[in-house]
Amino acid sequence: MSSPGQLENVNWFKGTSGAECEDFIQSIRETAWKEGKLQDALWMANFAFLHFSGHALKWHSDLSPDVKQDWDKLEKALLERWPPPADESDSEKAQVKKLLLLSPRQIVI
Repeated sequence: MSSPGQLENVNWFKGTSGAECEDFIQSIRETAWKEGKLQDALWMANFAFLHFSGHALKWHSDLSPDVKQDWDKLEKALLERWPPPADESDSEKAQVKKLLLLSPRQIVI
């Protein structure tokens, strides 16, 4: 555990992308684990609250108190607002499927 006032350095969450959101969630979880607070949803939500800025800060200010004060609900709301980027393997599968649907004349190599 860190000493009081010496918690992990977590980057500001500005709400720019799903990848940024995913990194933010992971950093909150990691800090909570290191602090022995992984099961403390209020602590995690309050810790995350300190790291919102820009669009994310405005979004957070509009949330209901029950979401703001419960990490599980807040994490779900974050992922709904900023979904993680699509898995590269999913986009590759979509490309293959698209190619399979084209007629042989439409495929250009």
